[in-house]
Amino acid sequence: GFAHLQDGQTIRAIYERADHALYRAKRDARGEVVIFLAEYETELTDIGRYEQALRTADLPREITVVFQPQHDLMTGRTSGFEALARWQSPTLGHVNPGQFIAAAERTGVIERVTGVVVQKSLVAALSWPSDISVSINLSSLDLMSSRSIANIVTLVRESGIDPGRVMFEITETTMMSDFECARKSLETLAAMGCRIGLDDFGSGYSSFAYIHRFPLHRIKTDRCFVTMRNEDESVSDTIFGAIADLCRNLGVECLAEGVETEGELSAVRNSGIRFIQGYLFGRPMPASAIAGHLEDQRKAA
Repeated sequence: GFAHLQDGQTIRAIYERADHALYRAKRDARGEVVIFLAEYETELTDIGRYEQALRTADLPREITVVFQPQHDLMTGRTSGFEALARWQSPTLGHVNPGQFIAAAERTGVIERVTGVVVQKSLVAALSWPSDISVSINLSSLDLMSSRSIANIVTLVRESGIDPGRVMFEITETTMMSDFECARKSLETLAAMGCRIGLDDFGSGYSSFAYIHRFPLHRIKTDRCFVTMRNEDESVSDTIFGAIADLCRNLGVECLAEGVETEGELSAVRNSGIRFIQGYLFGRPMPASAIAGHLEDQRKAA
């Protein structure tokens, strides 16, 4: 990430712009150089507002959790839900999840955010049938913090839920930020009985070298492989088949994310992938809607 020094700028200002360019590179252009442009100023200003609001936020009151169904093609039923954090700030209104999570990481508030999301997700999951799981995303900062992992362990144990119903999802970038520390944290969660999922598989470049060294139970494909079908169906289908074979050889589940059409569903099914997630089977919903969703599914069976 780079920024041009402008007349009158302080060292702090140029550093913040270079740092923002680095953030955009990590998010949108891994391995590329990003130079801070004038049109990024609004985005940088917004991030500053988010960070300031997060520092004084009443997180248990302002953060809610919605749940997106994960579907089992073998049984034809919902097998679990992914918990997704939402922030409704009294001063900023609804904040884009990607932006507020990034701001939480930058300000060091992410551990508190994770704690709130884990607790609310577990409370919701306790009211579901015992064969329905909940998936919760973890930040790289959570994995690097023994305090955050200890808090997560406490929350799971005190909730009374079967740890086997809880899956913690990480991304390739997350696990590679500090390999040994991440592995130790994941082994702690796995030893408690929780399951570990690798999210956005294929979006990075490190998985094949290190994937077998983590206690993984599920691999979730990056949505780009689904959207790739619009450009080249044969290549997309070949990749799905290869990932499905990899998962079978590793003895882990495979879930395809971002399935929105019948054609995409057919491709995933033909590849041998068992689990799917996407708008075709359900959009994120509040906890209060889950019982109705499961009942409608039961009646349709």
